[in-house]
Amino acid sequence: MESREFLLTSSQDCQQNSACLWDYTTKNALKIYRNGGVVPPKSLAVIGEDYILTSEAAKPLLHVWPLNSQEIDKNIRLILPGPATCLAICPQNTYIVIAISTKLYVWQLSSGKLLSVQKKHYQPITCIKFSSDSEYVALGGEDGILIVYFLADLVAIHHSLLSQSSIGEVEPVYTKNDHSMSIRDIHIGTFGKNARLATCSSDFTANIYNLFSGDILLTIVFNQAFTSVLIDSPCWNLYLGSNSGLVKQFDLKKPPRTLTVHVENTASKDFIGHEGKIVAMGLNFTNQILATGGEDGFVYTWEITSRQILQKFEHKAAITNLQFVQNYANFFEQNFKPIIAIKPLERSVEQDSDDFTVAIIQKTDIDFSDDENSVEKEMSREKLEEENVKLRIANAQLFRAALEISRKYNC
Repeated sequence: MESREFLLTSSQDCQQNSACLWDYTTKNALKIYRNGGVVPPKSLAVIGEDYILTSEAAKPLLHVWPLNSQEIDKNIRLILPGPATCLAICPQNTYIVIAISTKLYVWQLSSGKLLSVQKKHYQPITCIKFSSDSEYVALGGEDGILIVYFLADLVAIHHSLLSQSSIGEVEPVYTKNDHSMSIRDIHIGTFGKNARLATCSSDFTANIYNLFSGDILLTIVFNQAFTSVLIDSPCWNLYLGSNSGLVKQFDLKKPPRTLTVHVENTASKDFIGHEGKIVAMGLNFTNQILATGGEDGFVYTWEITSRQILQKFEHKAAITNLQFVQNYANFFEQNFKPIIAIKPLERSVEQDSDDFTVAIIQKTDIDFSDDENSVEKEMSREKLEEENVKLRIANAQLFRAALEISRKYNC
């Protein structure tokens, strides 16, 4: 039976490949993606059903591969202001958010426009995550600060009440200083604004928050640093990877009665196998298989119920990224026709510009014939873009008003 999903991995050894696609049930390497250098942790993403995107360690570059090609698409050149420390693509594949040292950059993929630059952290940003509905963006840093933004605030058109008077004026929804050392990983569950947000830190703790309010729900204390965190889709289990290679599982259906819980170093619900720090974790789409990657150069897939190793994928260097991806047709399509447009990234925010490109998923070929109606079509397109801008502004204002009302009456 054909697999419905695959496993995508990267490691610090880039001589053979920068990323590799595996059938995790048979251990067959299905695709390799070359010439992208070393992909740093938290810097690998799949854009829709079309592309794989990565940054390159210590270089201000992004690399893009069509899903069906082992070679980089040389027609897409993405140059950054500096080397990326981590990145994330919104679930709608419209915006890319990249951390470069202490700054957060937000671009629109279809136009390449730089929409926002934020600097709230004092030390480099270590991880970025989107909520499942793209409403929130959460980021953690080496300074131990957790910051959560509304994506709508970050990408607001510079117009009337929504304008930014200067770069960096967007205020977060909330800022948390609950960790005393660097935040190593963030994960946001499903259920949109009602999801749980989990963080783990070098200070031997992991925290679970209410994403909407920012209230802390639980603090887990262990005798070693946590390096990776994951919540399953129903929000029933929490998985924590540690510095020693141990992966611990916590049942969230039976939370402790106290806000802080100290965990003993017992093996009752542990995944034991790695001999190096856990760098990345992922769950398949049925939440039955856990994948873990460590600095020991191995990726393990585990059967969660029994906590037994199913497969072992050996790499020649430390793992940097892993994630489960769907079995998209473009992985094996000969005639590749992308539906997502990616443009070169701009280097500066145009504060007073009213020009804005609407992200359009193109599913049919555009007719470029020069007929007598071409001028009318162009005028119609411009009117639609103007109307879209007005609608975006009105929607953002309505959202702000609804949020204020809900907070005022504790809805």
